[in-house]
Amino acid sequence: MKAKVIEENRNSVFKRKEMLVEIAHDENGTPDRIAIKKVLASQLDEKPENLYVVKVEGKTGTDHSLCHIQIYESKELAVQTLPKHIITRNLPPEEREAKKAEAKPQEPRKAKAAEKARETKPQEAKKEKAAEKAPSQETPKPKK
Repeated sequence: MKAKVIEENRNSVFKRKEMLVEIAHDENGTPDRIAIKKVLASQLDEKPENLYVVKVEGKTGTDHSLCHIQIYESKELAVQTLPKHIITRNLPPEEREAKKAEAKPQEPRKAKAAEKARETKPQEAKKEKAAEKAPSQETPKPKK
């Protein structure tokens, strides 16, 4: 796998380098973010924990991909700036699964939906009873 820097910008506000990199992956599918991260960290002499692959654009039928990369001065700056889903996508698979497991609620979604349905049914029944008890407020039609 070979990497070629197409565009490089310094963003002093966020204290990061933003790069557009073309990855040549000969006769293989589009590489995952972890593999891209390792290759770029070694080629650019950067720490892998400060390098984040934001987007990978694979072109159909070609062996090239465009990658949007951001290199921060420190990991703390990246955590403050980047969305959580980008940070999660750049984690190794083991850490990603652990993070997903701790983020998921213990109760399944179907049980929550059934509980909500039980809560709304008594409210609807009360509304129906109140409507039945209230006298009709229709105005009488004038006679000819």
